[in-house]
Parts: sequence; structure tokens; C-alpha cells
Amino acid sequence: MLKHKKIALCILALVLVASLCVPAFASSFTANYSIPTGSSSAWSGKDSNLWKFTSTDSATFQTTRNGCIVTSTLWMVKVWAPDQSIISYRVTQSSSNGYFIPQTSNSYYAVVTPVSNVGVYGTVSAWN
Repeated sequence: MLKHKKIALCILALVLVASLCVPAFASSFTANYSIPTGSSSAWSGKDSNLWKFTSTDSATFQTTRNGCIVTSTLWMVKVWAPDQSIISYRVTQSSSNGYFIPQTSNSYYAVVTPVSNVGVYGTVSAWN
């Protein structure tokens, strides 16, 4: 009986050490957006592209564009409160990045707003 307890304790110790050594898995998300010529309305990923991070490691939010200059904003969904803007920047080159520390308890989404009514398309992505 004592031998079985020692084996069980060794296995339990190994499982505990292994679970503590496994790092949190990184998250990576991408969504394509398109805003047609003549439209000045924003594209929002809130309805179809919510992102849920599994790690609180520093994250990158990137926006690429092909067309007019856009303003890109990353929003955090808050339960029982208004959504919170995390990062907002103007994309004047082909791409721009912003950095943030994600919370694992909330979801995120991107909003891309054109500065003119000339069509634009590209991608928004986030990873850590």
C-alpha cells in the first residue's frame, strides 16, 4: 500500500510540475475589411469578428490598407458597460501597428473608418 502511495504522489508531482511549465498559448486573429467607393461609413468587426485573447502577454494590433487613409480603432467589449477604446491611430502608410496588454476576460474588435469616400480595403489583425 505504501508503495502505491509513493507512485501516486510521484505522478501527481510530475503532473503539477508539467502543468506549471506549460506557457499560456498565444492568440492570433485576422479579419478582412472592405469599404466601397462612395461610402463614408465605418467597417466594424463587432458582429462577426470578436477576438478573445488567452494570454495577457503584450499584444500587437495591426491595420493594413490599400486605398484611402483610414482611422483604425481597437475596442474592448465590456459587460454591463459601454465598450472601451483601447488603441486608435491613423493609417497613412500601407500598414500601422499599436501595442496593448489584453485582458483575457473580455473580447476585442476592430473598427476601420475612412477619412474620405474613396474606397479602401485591407486587414486588421492582433496577436501576442
